[in-house]
Parts: sequence; C-alpha cells; structure tokens
Amino acid sequence: MKYIYILKTGDTFDNTKYNYGDFEDWIIRELKIPSKYIKTIDVKNNQTLPKLVSAKGFIITGSHSMVSEELNWSLKLEEYIRKIKQANIPLLGICYGHQLIAKALGGCSNYNKNGKEIGSVKIRQLANAKKDLLFKNIPLKFYAHETHYQSAIKLPKGSIVLAKNSHEKHQAVRFSNCIWGVQFHPEFNITVMKEYIVKQKESLDNLGIDINNLLKNVKNCSVSSKVLNNFEKILK
Repeated sequence: MKYIYILKTGDTFDNTKYNYGDFEDWIIRELKIPSKYIKTIDVKNNQTLPKLVSAKGFIITGSHSMVSEELNWSLKLEEYIRKIKQANIPLLGICYGHQLIAKALGGCSNYNKNGKEIGSVKIRQLANAKKDLLFKNIPLKFYAHETHYQSAIKLPKGSIVLAKNSHEKHQAVRFSNCIWGVQFHPEFNITVMKEYIVKQKESLDNLGIDINNLLKNVKNCSVSSKVLNNFEKILK
C-alpha cells in the first residue's frame, strides 16, 4: 500500500497542541480519509525520509522556523523535494512548505516587503486556477487563514500563479504539473486561527497590529480547506 506522507517541519504552540492537536492532526482532519492511509514524518527532528516508491503523495506542513535560516533539516528536505519532482509524485506545500518548494526548485523565499500577514484574509483566484483541480469547487474569491512573515518572493521558472491578494502576490502556485504550494493555512479552523493571534500578541503589539480587531474579523474559512480534500482526490 502506498501512503500520503505528511512531512512535518515544526510544531504548533505547546498549549495549542495539548488542547487542539498539531499541524498533522488538522491536515488529516481536512483530508477526510482514514488515518491508516497517512503517515507523518517528523523532518525537523530528523526522522528518516521515506522511500519514494512507497509514496502516493506528499504534504509539507507549516512551521515556526524561517526558510531563510537554511537549517540543516530544511536543506535536506530541499534535496528531497527535488527528488519528488524528478519522480513526478504529487506534492502540496503549506506556508513554510510552499516557500521551501519555491526555494528548492530555483526560486527565493524571504521576508515579505509588506510585513506580516495574519488573520482571515480575502484571496482572489487568477484565470490559471479556473481549470486547476486544486481549486475545484472553490469560489473565485474566498477567505483563508494566514500567519506569516516570509513569502515565496521569487518563483522558479515555469511556475504558474493561481491566487493572490493585495498583501501576497503568490498565495497559491503550481510549480509543476503535480506540485502545488499555498501560502495560506487550509488546515486552520476558527479556534486555531484565534490561538495564533493571541499567542503572538506581544509581537503584534510591537508591529502596531490591533489583535482585538483581528480576533473580531476571524471568519469561517472552511471553503479554503477544500484545497486539502481536492489534493487527496488528485491522488486517486
């Protein structure tokens, strides 16, 4: 049996994990398939990467690390991403995963000149997304949860931008025929988004960002979660 591998690049906040689970738990929830078909590999803690022949597809999680730090485990994962591409195995990157794919395939990821993007934000699909299976049954304009400082600021050659907004011009990208990345968090729900706002209160205060306003405007972004279920359907 082949598996969907979740390549875990970090952990959420300790209290959040205790109360609501971690990145991989939220992804599994939104994939809407039995967990026996999914395996999580803790890349950040140097768990052995699986043999490609055992993979049906891959999902790279978000992280509290920064791609520009070029940590050893992250550089190893970049090499693995290139092997995944060569093997033509479907891959989806989320936030950090999205940025890492961009870097691994010849682009550049670093701090966004527009600063931090956080909260429930409006995103607009571009014409290229119209026939892309990752965005099947997702409206042209939709809301999604975000929390990031860095972005894929330069895309690899041949990449196609699928969605954007005023803050982030690369909200969703198809890097090759079966590799995608999304800057937003399709695995987040309202509770998790609010956790991320509250946990970052000090840094947000320092940036002059009103967390009460952010919390008031957190929305149900379940439509963006369809990206994960759509990715699973692509693997069939």
